[in-house]
Amino acid sequence: MSIRGRIFFIVMSCLSLGLIFAFIVAERDLGASLQDQIQIELQKQGQIIQSSLGPLSQYNDLNSLKDETDALAQASQSRITLINSLGVVISDSNIDVDDLDQIDNHSNRPEVIDAQNNGMGWSRRFSDTIQQEMLYFAIVDPSSAQQGVIRLAVPYNYFDQAFRSLNTSVILILVVALIGSILAGIIAGNYTRENFLELERAVSRLESGDLKKKTIKSLPTKRVDEIGSVARSLSSISVDLKNQMTLLAKQRNQFGSVLNDLGQGIVVFDEQGTVTFNNDESLNILEIEDLINVNIKDIKLKPIKLMFDQAKKKGKYAMEFEIESNMGNKWILAQMNTAKGTKEFILVLHDETQLRDMDSMRRDFVANLSHELRTPVSVIRANSETLLDGALDNSKDARRFTSAILHNSERLTEMVTNLIDLSRIEYGDKQFNLEEIDLKNKINSVVEAMSNLAAEKNIKFKFDYVGDAMVKADHGALEQVLNNLLENSIKYSNPDSPVEIKIRKQDNFYKVSIMDTGSGIEEHESMLVFNRFYRTAKARAESKDGSGLGLAIVKHLINQLGGEVGVMPRKNRGSRFWFTVQSA
Repeated sequence: MSIRGRIFFIVMSCLSLGLIFAFIVAERDLGASLQDQIQIELQKQGQIIQSSLGPLSQYNDLNSLKDETDALAQASQSRITLINSLGVVISDSNIDVDDLDQIDNHSNRPEVIDAQNNGMGWSRRFSDTIQQEMLYFAIVDPSSAQQGVIRLAVPYNYFDQAFRSLNTSVILILVVALIGSILAGIIAGNYTRENFLELERAVSRLESGDLKKKTIKSLPTKRVDEIGSVARSLSSISVDLKNQMTLLAKQRNQFGSVLNDLGQGIVVFDEQGTVTFNNDESLNILEIEDLINVNIKDIKLKPIKLMFDQAKKKGKYAMEFEIESNMGNKWILAQMNTAKGTKEFILVLHDETQLRDMDSMRRDFVANLSHELRTPVSVIRANSETLLDGALDNSKDARRFTSAILHNSERLTEMVTNLIDLSRIEYGDKQFNLEEIDLKNKINSVVEAMSNLAAEKNIKFKFDYVGDAMVKADHGALEQVLNNLLENSIKYSNPDSPVEIKIRKQDNFYKVSIMDTGSGIEEHESMLVFNRFYRTAKARAESKDGSGLGLAIVKHLINQLGGEVGVMPRKNRGSRFWFTVQSA
């Protein structure tokens, strides 16, 4: 039911109940008052008639008495009956004289008895003579010794007419009240409805999540009625809700940041296996764009489905599995637990591909180091044993074996030195003194130092750069990087070939490229050549010298200086090694 309908129903119900109650009270009070008034009037008329008639005993002629009675009845507009002391009716305004003998004796009438006993009497009853409800008043004739009674009677339909008039008035009042109720319902309903619509519009905006300051201020809080009180309560609740939501959002962001910074993937499933939460790291590990609202059946990873089924049975389950990745196969260590409170399933993912690679690198490092040390140590031992077995007596052989021992000991010294340098760089023990360096002059000085080595293979350096190239770097580190790269370019270039050096400015860096015309490096080996002891098959075939640590040192030095390093094959032949260093 609408507001207007409710108001109309309430107003109409209240008015109707009030009118019914008023009608009952009015009918009761009006009936009693009307009856008292008629009785008073009849008593007065009875006394007047008593005075007018005089003693009844003086009338010997009933016809003359009848005429007098009729005249008085017409004047008083009532029925007049004259009764002697024996109860016999001697005159009646409504009955002819000839018919009086047919009337019953009235000595037993209540009003007659009261009048003879008390001087006057009242009664209300149905008259058999005139077949009508009547109100009777009787008064004794004190002037007569026979105690005759004068009785007046009026029809009781006077009361019915009065009550019909009252009913008509009540009906008119009820109609007026109905019209007033309708108008009051419409006016009050429209007024209330507009006020509530205003409040409803503001509350609807709040319900939709719009908790802006402007929306909260749109509530009619300045009103002094009940709507204003409700609006103020809603405003207070909205402000509290906004503060709570802001706090929850802040805590959620903090919690999300913590989860994203854990370095582990977190995925939460509900009891049906639908993802309700995941952090960014989980998407990176699984290489999936989105997981929210995705069911576990739609995740194309059988190990996760297996873990979900096992966690349902056992409460938790852990396993290690391998998935295909854009960068090759990826190993993941995962554990799924069941939350006791929410009955959700929490999957924790850890990418251990790097750990496996590091473990593999450690094993390869040990193997490579053993292999690299075995050759010079074996040569030194063999030559030493030969010298001890008698080669010392032959100066020519002694010199040759001693030279071999010296050469291999130098290789060992270089290898150990490079390992120590690499270890110091990796663990941050090597201190760098950053200062402004003219990159062009530094390259020229290194090229000049390499000129004798390049002249052995008739290799020419091509370096041409116009302008200054000031960089921020460590003198020793930058010189070591250039020495390693230029030495490799000379070592693996063909005789009578050029080595080109170029400098290019890129944003806040200078990019140095060293291009040779050697045998080149395969594309799949471009990232491996910077690992410890790694040497390409072509490099091993062309030269037995070298430990495979030079490029690893170059990579770590450049990284420590804030730059990058790489290699790419050239179109025709050879390789292009490059590195970047920050501009000053």
